[in-house]
Amino acid sequence: MFKYALIAGATLLIAGSALAQTKGAAALDANNDGKVTLSEFQAGRGAQMMARLDTDKDGKLSKAEFEAMRKPKAEDAATPGKGAGKMWSKIDVDNDGFVSKTELDGFLATRFKRMDADNDGALTTAELKPGAGRAKVGI
Repeated sequence: MFKYALIAGATLLIAGSALAQTKGAAALDANNDGKVTLSEFQAGRGAQMMARLDTDKDGKLSKAEFEAMRKPKAEDAATPGKGAGKMWSKIDVDNDGFVSKTELDGFLATRFKRMDADNDGALTTAELKPGAGRAKVGI
């Protein structure tokens, strides 16, 4: 009996973890209407970035935390990741050395606009694919 309870518990734990890690458009589409609005994109991507990058959990990103995102391996921690400095200068608008939620939302709004190929104010699954929107000029 204990053996079956242990197996059932392990199965639920694995299934729960898999469901909690929903990725892509489904994770961003908070109201499940099949499209991702700017506010959903900012909330979802912002939360994902902060959860992954804000290692000291102070609610803002330092340049070191941000540069760590761009690294392929942990042993490269002494050197900035590829393109991190250029991207950092676009995000840290007030140049205080940290990225606040407001600055992150502004960056994500620019990215959203670039990804929204049909300019309808919502992102489809196709528009959310990696590389989507890179060809738009002037944004």
